[in-house]
This record gives sequence, C-alpha cells and structure tokens, in this order.
Amino acid sequence: MKTKKPRNKFELEVFTKLKRKKVKFKYESEKILYVYSGHYIPDFVIDTKQGKIYVETKGYLRATDKRKMAAVKKCNPTLDIRFVFHPKCKKADLRWAEKNGFPFAIEAIPKEWLQ
Repeated sequence: MKTKKPRNKFELEVFTKLKRKKVKFKYESEKILYVYSGHYIPDFVIDTKQGKIYVETKGYLRATDKRKMAAVKKCNPTLDIRFVFHPKCKKADLRWAEKNGFPFAIEAIPKEWLQ
C-alpha cells in the first residue's frame, strides 16, 4: 500500500524523524469513530398535516454547523429538518445541504412546506 504524504510541515517533520529512526508506523491509516454530545435547538418547528418540520435559517454554514447538523440527522434520521438560506448564501452551502439530504429553500419558506 502506498504511504500518504503528510499534509503540513510539522507532520512532515515527525514523519521524517520516525522514518530515520526506522520506527514501524503508518500515517493516517485508520479511521476512529467518535460521537460528540450536544443538543440542537431548531429555529422554527412547524406543525403540518404530514407532521412536524424543523426549519433552520442560515446566512452561511460554518464547519461547526455542518458537523452538528450531520450529527443531528444521523442520530435522528426520521426528523424532517430543512434549511432556509439567505439569498447571498454560498453555493457550496447549497451543495452541502443537497449532498447531505437536507431539503432547502432560499430566502423564504415555500408555501408547499406549510401545507
């Protein structure tokens, strides 16, 4: 298996020292699952005939928002969580929402969501 290259100067420094000392090691070879605990307070909870929808309004998504919302969805797969993004939001945020299965709208809650 081909060894990955370190991603920054400090990792490269440690990587090189281990190689020189002939230490048996692997670089970024394993993934270790972790879960962080917290709670999510949705901006709006809307009761519809089909059930509740949870609406989160965002101007843009920080990395911490993405991590939190992905964890909320993973822990609560049956909740209908949706986003309403500000008109000046980043296209990358829309792609993230779509990729992660979050329905979204821009600027306003669509009428269809309220029926």
